[in-house]
Amino acid sequence: MAHPICGIDVGAYSIKFVVFEVGFRQSVFRGAFEELVSENPGPGVSVASATGAAAVVAAAAGESLLVRQARAVREGLQRVSSDSTLYLAMPGDQLSLRSLELPFVDPRKIDQVIGFELEGQIVHSLDDVVYDHVTVRRGDSGSTVIAAAARQEDVGAFLEALRNEGIDPRALFAAPVIYHALEISPDGPDGPASPDGPSPGAPASLTLDAAGLPAPVNLPAIVDLGHLRTNLFVGQDGGRMYARTITRGGHHLTEALGAALGIDRARAERFKRNDARLLPAASLGGPAGTPLAVKVDAVLRAALTPLVRDLRQTLASVRATGGTDISRLQVTGGGARLKGLLPFLEQELGMPVSYLVVPNVMQGGAPLDASAVLASLRAADTDQSRDGTVDSELDVAMTMRLPRLASDSTPFAQATAIALAASRGEREIDLRRGPFVYRANFSVLRQKAMHLGLLGAALLAVVGLDVYASLSNLGAERKQLDAQLKTATQEIFGQPRTDAKEVALAMRKGFREELAPVPRATAFDLFEQISKRVPAADRIKLDIAEIDIRPKKTFIKGTVDSATAVDEIAERLKEIDCYEEVSKGAVTEVSDESKQFTLNVTSKCP
Repeated sequence: MAHPICGIDVGAYSIKFVVFEVGFRQSVFRGAFEELVSENPGPGVSVASATGAAAVVAAAAGESLLVRQARAVREGLQRVSSDSTLYLAMPGDQLSLRSLELPFVDPRKIDQVIGFELEGQIVHSLDDVVYDHVTVRRGDSGSTVIAAAARQEDVGAFLEALRNEGIDPRALFAAPVIYHALEISPDGPDGPASPDGPSPGAPASLTLDAAGLPAPVNLPAIVDLGHLRTNLFVGQDGGRMYARTITRGGHHLTEALGAALGIDRARAERFKRNDARLLPAASLGGPAGTPLAVKVDAVLRAALTPLVRDLRQTLASVRATGGTDISRLQVTGGGARLKGLLPFLEQELGMPVSYLVVPNVMQGGAPLDASAVLASLRAADTDQSRDGTVDSELDVAMTMRLPRLASDSTPFAQATAIALAASRGEREIDLRRGPFVYRANFSVLRQKAMHLGLLGAALLAVVGLDVYASLSNLGAERKQLDAQLKTATQEIFGQPRTDAKEVALAMRKGFREELAPVPRATAFDLFEQISKRVPAADRIKLDIAEIDIRPKKTFIKGTVDSATAVDEIAERLKEIDCYEEVSKGAVTEVSDESKQFTLNVTSKCP
């Protein structure tokens, strides 16, 4: 039975939701949307500049960002099925990520040593953190493990804020690493990989350098520009992974514009989204380079300088480790919607830059039309501006909205990666460990108690009918067997019997004592023993006239030369095992002084 799962990206500006319906054979995308996080105006900022009534409450209470994010998650979940399983990710700026090279591949050994390996590489004590790991590569030389650790205080505060809003996520993934679930394909020597990916069953190619060693793999780097932080990810499943969170984002651009133009934060945010632009270097001073545009361009470039510097250093560090080369940059996130950002990054980083096409894997992993499915997801929130053409036919058929081309940035990359990772059911870094381990509750069962009760009653009724039918069949079968038993016992015992146990006992006794199928001694055996037992011819003169050997008795008639010979013959016959009693009949005298005798012998043998 399919059940819904919801991947949630907890951002500082908005909460992104992506819903999949996961079944036994396939996972189907069901929708994506955003929920804005209410503003918390500071001193000197009017409450009217905040967003909605929730901002008024936040301003009055002076609530933290985490509390407002949790409230936005709750409000967004009102648009999601109540039986959905929720998956979130811990922000990267609260994590310590380490890539560990271990000389073995045994999962049990890895579990045993991962804590010791981390202890010397993180600043906090292992008693103060919660950590988990995932093995990303196994080979003859060992394995590569990505480990993530977070302070128990941070994880506890995050879960407590959610719990106060009635939210209990099934797992807490590591945000900077989860992008691997987007199934990134390495670029070939001739350029980027096809958006459709390699054909099923195609063998992986291995490129060698001039020295005959494996050449570095060309991979795109994913840069997700959020409101407060930027995630950088390089890697793929089955290979090395590199991830980092840079604490720079769209909020810093907004603050810089507000300070330079003398406007409040809300106006600066609207200006950044609608009017701000990074000018191409060739356009400065030209027709497009009005004084305001030039000023804004300078402010944006200055605000982006720390982020570009950190990106450049991180990419250089990844290249220096060997085994991975950065072929291009793929940007995503709400901050990547800044006009002119792609040419600016291309100029600063010296590599091709494009918008990330978020893969939407459906129907058991078979991608649909590349121009529609392998595109960035778009929200349906009418309160926010969205560009891109929507395929209405797919919108109706697949209950989702898709731009035809990745001509703009999507904010749903991380939420989609979370949902895809959850739907696959494979091991992921999950920080719900130790004191924060997930414990299932039965709230969903309580909500569906009536349906489950009706289902249980129907099941009991079906079982009852099945038992009644089985008993009826057994009763009819018993009557048939009783009739057959009467017929058989009538033939064997001369009278019908109905007690099967008594019949079985009588049959065993009869075979053993009276109705033995193989007699202990045949008539021929008895005749042979009689011949051996009678006195020899040199002692008596014996003439057997008649011998009749029957079951249970033997009759002998003959003549002897004296009466004492009859007694001797009788005694000798008693030595035969099958004979119990030998009775002598009348002894009469016949001609030539011979004596005629008869013997009746009782036998134990049939």
